[in-house]
Amino acid sequence: MSSGSPAKENLKIVFDTNIYISAFLKSGFSREIFQLALSGKIDLFISPDIISELQKKLKNKFKIQDYDLQLFLSSISQVAKNVHTPQKLSVVKKDPADNIILECVHESKANLIISLDRHLLSLKRYQKIGIIHPKTLVWLIPDEF
Repeated sequence: MSSGSPAKENLKIVFDTNIYISAFLKSGFSREIFQLALSGKIDLFISPDIISELQKKLKNKFKIQDYDLQLFLSSISQVAKNVHTPQKLSVVKKDPADNIILECVHESKANLIISLDRHLLSLKRYQKIGIIHPKTLVWLIPDEF
């Protein structure tokens, strides 16, 4: 890199729990976006609350075995920056569990939320932070796919 040109800054993104679940269970846009994080092309942020929800859903709802779950959580922890979220929000009234995503984006100063959740997607944005479907990210940065 030449010293005269500034480094290109990565997008700072928070994934909703359903993006991780989708990336784990099947190929598609969610997995492709997770691969961007693994390859360092986006900066991914996660909170202990998101990790906890992800763990519960994969184990209880999808019956994922402990070994596979720990392997997946380990790969997430290698790429996602863990952000503590002391401030609790109450923005999403219809599904209060979705607020953990907004809390994470608030604390991390991320500039994008990727979600498959209709409650979050219907907001379209939180403050100045876009909330988009994974397919939309493919349109925003097509050179990465």
